[in-house]
Amino acid sequence: MDLFNNLIKKRIRELERVNNTFENRFDYLRFEKNERLCNFDGELFKKFIKSIKAEYLSGYPSIEGTYKKISNHLGIERNQIFIAAGSDLAIKSIYEACINENDKIILPSYCYAMYDVYSKMFGANAVSVDITDDWNFDIDKMIDEVDDTTKLFVLENPSGTFGGKLSLEDISRCAKFLRDRGVLFLIDEAYSKNSKVNLSISNFIEEFPNVIISRSFSKFCGLAGLRVGFLVGSKYLIENISKVRPMHEITSISALAVEWILDYPELINEYCEVLNVSKKYLEEHFFDLKIGYRDSDANFIFAYLPDNGRTKKMIDKLKKCKILLKHPFKKGCLKGWVRMTVGTIEDSKRLIKEIRNQIEKIEKNES
Repeated sequence: MDLFNNLIKKRIRELERVNNTFENRFDYLRFEKNERLCNFDGELFKKFIKSIKAEYLSGYPSIEGTYKKISNHLGIERNQIFIAAGSDLAIKSIYEACINENDKIILPSYCYAMYDVYSKMFGANAVSVDITDDWNFDIDKMIDEVDDTTKLFVLENPSGTFGGKLSLEDISRCAKFLRDRGVLFLIDEAYSKNSKVNLSISNFIEEFPNVIISRSFSKFCGLAGLRVGFLVGSKYLIENISKVRPMHEITSISALAVEWILDYPELINEYCEVLNVSKKYLEEHFFDLKIGYRDSDANFIFAYLPDNGRTKKMIDKLKKCKILLKHPFKKGCLKGWVRMTVGTIEDSKRLIKEIRNQIEKIEKNES
């Protein structure tokens, strides 16, 4: 294949990506990707299905109504919003429009994997700053990394990896510091429980025109399969980032689903109630099993399931029981901890039952 090496950019050839496809995944109980696991209200879902027209499949999408629906929902102007096929492509659009080769990107470690991927794709210099031992962003160290080559500074609120949430004081401090140095400040709110952009943050856009907020309809809204996200920012930033959009931002069905979920906010509120009940159940039973537990401000929790002792190969054993979990983190303060999606109370009961069974088998064999 050496003959064809020049056909592919060197940085793309050297880019390593994980194949995350998995056949028959929906045959499993899926705790590994932070999707919505509880069903939508049956009658409301039927109403959505009945609203699908044949031309939504045969015709190109017309999503101006979706832009207006989101802008009315957020209480901001339509030209302050950029819709994309998932928040990952919304974020990629920032790289396409703003990031030059060798620009410095400052990220927390841990964070959404695509930031590092996009940095490599566009030849940027991504610098990751470790979180603190008590699972918080190290804001001071991240700020210390800012220099004349810095173009983008990223924080997640809450974190999609360790679930920590930023204080408004920290957000304000970063926004002012970065504005004064002409650095873009991206606040990734993919895991926010609020279907609206946090109003106290969206107000920053006028005072801090370097701020961009990214949001997703995947997590708490539960539309991960339809791939819809968006950016909120100043008119100037959104106008120029929108120039790199594809011919059509999202599909007709995706647009219809966004309008549907915004018309029925109770679907999100009910989901949050389900999560609260399940989290309480999991906390009580992990305590009973003598398994470490940590909550988050997102739709997932953590359990301490290191790949040794009574929880050795627990993830592989659960997979044989048709339950999918991520493997434990391998380094840093998260080592041994497993991030797991929270589902319904029935999902939680099944998970606890299988974990208990596996631990009892290990303890029986050791006795």
